[in-house]
Amino acid sequence: MIEKCLNSACSVSFRYLHKGKLFVLEAADSSTIKPFADQPQKTRRLQLFWLCEECCRTMTVINEKGRGIRVVPLSSAGDERAAAS
Repeated sequence: MIEKCLNSACSVSFRYLHKGKLFVLEAADSSTIKPFADQPQKTRRLQLFWLCEECCRTMTVINEKGRGIRVVPLSSAGDERAAAS
């Protein structure tokens, strides 16, 4: 459950979907399950994150390989995604 803005420097509590921006990202630790003994399948575990109205003007949320979920400035988000590829 989302309780507050993901920005650790912000203390705004989550109350309404229309205030801020909601992010749906795949968790880095998605697991493999075996519904049938010989057919393993990869599952996707999605997580919800929220940035308040003020924080989402200047920041975004990314899932960076090896570093996990991070809040980064909008101006550097594209640069960090390109470097991670």
